[in-house]
Amino acid sequence: MTALTGWYQARNALRLAGLTPNPSGASTGSAQKLPGAGVLPPWDVRGEITDSATLSRKALASGLFFDKSLGQFADIDAPDDYKNLFAMYQGLSRLHALALEASEKTTIDSRRNFLDSRFGQGVTQLDSFFADLDLEGVNLLKGEELSKAESGVAISRGSSQYTTGIIHTGDFDAEVASLTGDVRFTVSVKKSGTTQQINIDLADMGATVRNLDNISAHINTQLEAAGVLTRFERVKIGEKDDSGVIPGNDFGLHVQGVLTEQVSFSAATSAPAIYIAGVSGIGDGSAGQLVRLTDLASGTPVTEFTRRIEAAPDVTETENDKGETKSTTETNPLTIKATAASSDGGVYVVGQTSSEIDGRIVKGETDLVLQKRDSTGKVIWTRTLGAAGDASGASIAVDASGNVVVSGSVTGTLGTTTNVGGSDSVVAKFNAAGVEQWLQRFGGTGDDRTTSVTLGSDGTVYVAGEAKSGFGNAAHAGGEWDGYVRAISDDGTALWTRRVGDTGDERAKAIAVADDGGLLVASEEDGRAVLRKYDSADGAGAAVWELDLGDLDGGRIGGLTVDGNDIYLAGAAGGAFAPTAPLSANAGGRDAMVVKIADGASASVGWTTFLGSDADDSAASVQVTGGKLYVAGKTTGSLPGSTLNGTRNGFVAELDGGTGALAWTTQISGRGGISEATGIAVDPTGDSILSKLGLPQGSLTYADTRVVTDRTSVRDGDFFYLSVDGGRRKKITIGASDSIRSLTFKINAALVLDGTADVRRSAEGDRLRITPKEGVTIELFSGTEGRDALVGLGIQPGAVFKKPSLLNETTTADAPKLFALELPSVMSLGTRDKAAAAVKALESAMSVIQRAYRDLVTPQSVKDLLTGSQKGKDGGTVPAYMQAQYANYAAGLARLSGGG
Repeated sequence: MTALTGWYQARNALRLAGLTPNPSGASTGSAQKLPGAGVLPPWDVRGEITDSATLSRKALASGLFFDKSLGQFADIDAPDDYKNLFAMYQGLSRLHALALEASEKTTIDSRRNFLDSRFGQGVTQLDSFFADLDLEGVNLLKGEELSKAESGVAISRGSSQYTTGIIHTGDFDAEVASLTGDVRFTVSVKKSGTTQQINIDLADMGATVRNLDNISAHINTQLEAAGVLTRFERVKIGEKDDSGVIPGNDFGLHVQGVLTEQVSFSAATSAPAIYIAGVSGIGDGSAGQLVRLTDLASGTPVTEFTRRIEAAPDVTETENDKGETKSTTETNPLTIKATAASSDGGVYVVGQTSSEIDGRIVKGETDLVLQKRDSTGKVIWTRTLGAAGDASGASIAVDASGNVVVSGSVTGTLGTTTNVGGSDSVVAKFNAAGVEQWLQRFGGTGDDRTTSVTLGSDGTVYVAGEAKSGFGNAAHAGGEWDGYVRAISDDGTALWTRRVGDTGDERAKAIAVADDGGLLVASEEDGRAVLRKYDSADGAGAAVWELDLGDLDGGRIGGLTVDGNDIYLAGAAGGAFAPTAPLSANAGGRDAMVVKIADGASASVGWTTFLGSDADDSAASVQVTGGKLYVAGKTTGSLPGSTLNGTRNGFVAELDGGTGALAWTTQISGRGGISEATGIAVDPTGDSILSKLGLPQGSLTYADTRVVTDRTSVRDGDFFYLSVDGGRRKKITIGASDSIRSLTFKINAALVLDGTADVRRSAEGDRLRITPKEGVTIELFSGTEGRDALVGLGIQPGAVFKKPSLLNETTTADAPKLFALELPSVMSLGTRDKAAAAVKALESAMSVIQRAYRDLVTPQSVKDLLTGSQKGKDGGTVPAYMQAQYANYAAGLARLSGGG
């Protein structure tokens, strides 16, 4: 009875609302239509509804999903709000058609991949359409309606503690076998500007059993005697089970420090250690890999650790017909291209990631990733550039102060840099703490990229690369590619750019500083290996000398290193490559090769040697220390002294720097039996007793910076907008020194009393939280493409609304009603499960568009009758007159249905 009465009242109000009150003295015989009356929305069955297959064909053919010009709706007689909702629905329908086909069992993978590519274009158009959407009568939210907005990125707080890896397995009070010999090291503690050296020698323990408890007690006694507060203790290593207990018998050391004490470790004796960086696995399942080898002098190096460096996976949840939820995890690729040892005992790696790593969200398709680890393999910090398109790291160099310079390539927006054209070269400098000092982007209108970077003794950065067009006052000389060298001062100022090569196809592949400060550049020129030496202070003069090493026979240049007047060039070549008669002949196909060259007034080749199997082999990097040459690369066979494990291995080999004689080789496998080594770094003092104690060489780093631009992919000057209840948009800009806390001050200044921004502390770290006042809607809008801070913070653009308390009858909201489409931040058709999830999300969003439209076309008077202050009473006894009216309506309906 109540429902029918409400329906009648609504229909009557709609009829009355369609009439416009006449001004005094005007004719009363005419009525005016509501705006948009007679217009059928695209989902109305009385109009033309295009089937899914036709929608899919049109979208695939045109590539147009969301038409900002409003296309077929531009000329209809209706308000812009109606047209925008129609265009939104039409675009979602086209996306839905593609998702529907991709979710079918009969759709083959190649077709699904094609649909996914087009779908991605459509999602990009959806984001753009939403960014420009301006509705007056309703508020439309792409994501879900929330009572608060919270950043997905958490910036961890510092804790003055360090836990080693596993040192001992067995009874907790048993002697540690690896610590029974000569164990001497120094703990350096800096506080109040003074550094104390505390020498630890376990021989001073006498006959006391060297278990971890006794060793910790001995160290603590020495620290206490020196007035140091830092302490050691034995701990169990592993993950807690459901009962909160760590199972097993693996033990290590825990260092409990204090913020006022900076602790570092050094050993009394040491030997070289090497790091091999590269890739483990293949395709989307690939990840970075870092391996540390010690005991090099034995001829059978020991693998001290292997660390897998992974990008965050995509997790998709789908629901079957029974209502059961299934989670599908899909990996994302990450590759490591180069590595370098730091002056403080750590190691850097640089490469490219396609997804979040260490809490840093990737803004675009890929981003350059730089990571610093200590000598035990623990992550100290991770940085990305914050590119909105694609970025990749190719090379890395470190100076004596721990500053690190990375080079690579970038496309699309990157901070305030200029997108010159195609892919551009990029060079960035960070200090030892991972704070970006400067970034330079350069290139021509065509594609260009860096391949190698090195540092002069004065801090000058020299970068080599290849370009398809001229730039920096150096014209394109001809051929597809020209090699180039660019010099950049220590403060990031471009000094000069020179072309390398002639009119053919040239690519500068490796660069190094000679012992006398000259600049060595190795290039591939029409298939030949050429080495030149230039005056590093001069970007225009002729080469000091030039050495044509001959045809690489299908090979390539991998790396270049210097030891006094000796220059070593590594790479890959076929059997025809012969600068000199090889010490070891080519074993077949393409082999890794090393050439020794003597520097001087002119250059001369000392020796050439091959390192290979009967399969395919190549060297990617070469380093030298103490007269020993270390070469890293990949092989699909078994090198001398090693055995293939899987289908492709990374490898490292030691050669005598003087004679070229091979000392040993080690092959390294990876996920699925596939790996490759892309870089090698040598730490001359990296192998010491500290490794057996699980302690890092150099300083303990307890915490990373808490600056937003350092800890996230947000760059200085990135921004977003917010508005309150549909009011003016206010710009929030992130500065170079902003922390989460200082960012809350900026947001609160914009919100005034309409909401609050605060820091939510969790186990993962500090998160930004924005909460509106009761009855208030706060809308968050993305910054311009490439400068959006929301994506880097892990906050979805949209609206947050806090419902008024039921006890607060005075709260009102002037903003139009909010409708949340609840579309996920990431949609893909890459798998059938992902496509099914997209279908469900899009169908729900299309239904919300229809509800928003109904809200628009319903007059306010009707809304008041149904939900407002004029709403009729519910329940109780129905008056007699209403019962009589109902009887009359029922009789009328019966006559109509009976044809009377």
